Amino acid sequence: MAYTVDPWQDRFQTPDVATLRKAVDPESVESFDRVRSYLRDIEGVTETPGWHGTTYCWCLEYRLPGREEPLGILIPSPIDLQLAMPIDVPFLDQLPIRRMKRAIRDGLDLASPPFDTTWAIWSLTPGSFLDELEDVVDRRVKYVTESAGN
Repeated sequence: MAYTVDPWQDRFQTPDVATLRKAVDPESVESFDRVRSYLRDIEGVTETPGWHGTTYCWCLEYRLPGREEPLGILIPSPIDLQLAMPIDVPFLDQLPIRRMKRAIRDGLDLASPPFDTTWAIWSLTPGSFLDELEDVVDRRVKYVTESAGN
């Protein structure tokens, strides 16, 4: 019996976007398309597949010009489509966290002490909080570009 590796998990073969989209649970394809379209429409953002280890496997990375760190990654996990963004404490401090939906706050909590990661992460369930998540991304883009003096 031959062993086959899901293209989403095969670190030796860079998948294209269509392959990553096929990895997503059919119920989450609409969310994948919406978030991907939204991120690609941000001025200057580039989209490329990137390997993020055995936890996240192949993701779509979104980068702003001149930035080493990605703006975010879209994780096309077959069981849990997710968006992750690197977040720092000064950015968190300027967010109106108390007015945000619990699902947004929960994702941001992962990038806060006592956790030792700087990545916020959200599961993109169908019909979820995508409008509010887009607001967080907009705020992050503004924060990053203003911090860089752009």
